[in-house]
Amino acid sequence: MGQLGHCHLQYGDKELVPRRVVALDEIPIKDISCGGVHTCALTSQGALYAWGGGQAGQLGLGPQNGFFSCNLNDSEMLHRNIPALVVPTGVQLIACGHSHTLISMKDGRICGWGYNSYGQAANEKSTYAWYPSPVDWCVGEVRQLAAGGGHSAVLTDACSLKELCELRLADSVTPSNASKIEDIASRTGSDALARLCERLREYLPDDEDDCNYKDADVDGKK
Repeated sequence: MGQLGHCHLQYGDKELVPRRVVALDEIPIKDISCGGVHTCALTSQGALYAWGGGQAGQLGLGPQNGFFSCNLNDSEMLHRNIPALVVPTGVQLIACGHSHTLISMKDGRICGWGYNSYGQAANEKSTYAWYPSPVDWCVGEVRQLAAGGGHSAVLTDACSLKELCELRLADSVTPSNASKIEDIASRTGSDALARLCERLREYLPDDEDDCNYKDADVDGKK
């Protein structure tokens, strides 16, 4: 799928000995992360390069187009075997899941893209996030990222009293109290917690109404 970054290899070829990625020569690399069929490299200047399979959007280069697609054996594949610049500057941490990618920016923002069926890559409600999309479900300064098959994790330095209170409130958020906690978060400047409550209300309004309806129906039958 091109995840080795060697332009001379075709789909299905193997490289049995270590070989440098020529396209990244003379570019100081700070970190590398590998997913199922894609690879990302973070430079010392904060730029992010990606290459390999991109069927689920894990390269962050957008949906299929002539720029990085090809036809092989009448089966259309999305792959890039030469590193492409995805984010030019500001990246601090990277993590590749099986089919999605996470980055932490130097300004504190987290972005993700790729397969998003379980919400592991982005806030948006879509199966695929084709471009870097905001992720704001964590509290505190990001220290480490991790990405798996259908989940993601963030380690933060949330250790101040305010942040510990935010974490406790975040653990106790339910559809019934989300509005109240969101109001408290907004008034105290807890933006991440406020967004968490907002998203919970967006995802679960129908469920809450259904529960109320069912409770009322049960009471009526009694």
